[in-house]
This record gives sequence, C-alpha cells and structure tokens, in this order.
Amino acid sequence: MLRAGVLDKTAVIQTPADSVNDLGEPVLTYSTFKTRRIALLPMSGNEQINAMATQGTVMHRIRLRYTAGLKPKMRLTCEGRTFEIVSVLERGRREEHELLAVEVVD
Repeated sequence: MLRAGVLDKTAVIQTPADSVNDLGEPVLTYSTFKTRRIALLPMSGNEQINAMATQGTVMHRIRLRYTAGLKPKMRLTCEGRTFEIVSVLERGRREEHELLAVEVVD
C-alpha cells in the first residue's frame, strides 16, 4: 500500500497518437491520458557513445496508484523531464503500479 507522502511529484501520462502534418506526412504526437501523483526513484545510469556524441540514459522506477489502461507504449512527463515507459508491473490487487522507465538525456 502506498502512503500519500511517498507520492511527492505530479506527472502527466501521455499516450501516442498518429497524426498528419500540413504536408501530409505522418507525425507522432502525444495526448494527455491521466495526471497522477508519483514517486520517482532513479535506478541506474550509463553512457553510450553513438556517432561521436555522448548520450546518457537513466533507468527509473516510478510508483503510482493503480491506473486502468496504463501501457508500456506510453510516456510520462514530470518537472520538464520525459520518461519512456518500458514496463508496467501491477503490485497487490490493483493497488499500485510500478513502472520501469528510461529518461534519455541529450
């Protein structure tokens, strides 16, 4: 059971949607799915050298109350940062979700 004080940040969960721009090209956009209180816990980090540019990735564990319809293809934004959801784990009997998410740092 999650205590209210643990959920110290507000996040917006977004779902991907395909749309078309003015030139008729497909564009991936996101729309708001839900706004939730979360606990954001960094897990690990590494750097990858790709095409002479260093790109850091950090894996996070995110805890929040159970949210029906939550899927790994979604993303989450919190405090100006974006996290791509890798997996969604249900804890308890629909009491909470634990997400594994990657933040890509440019």
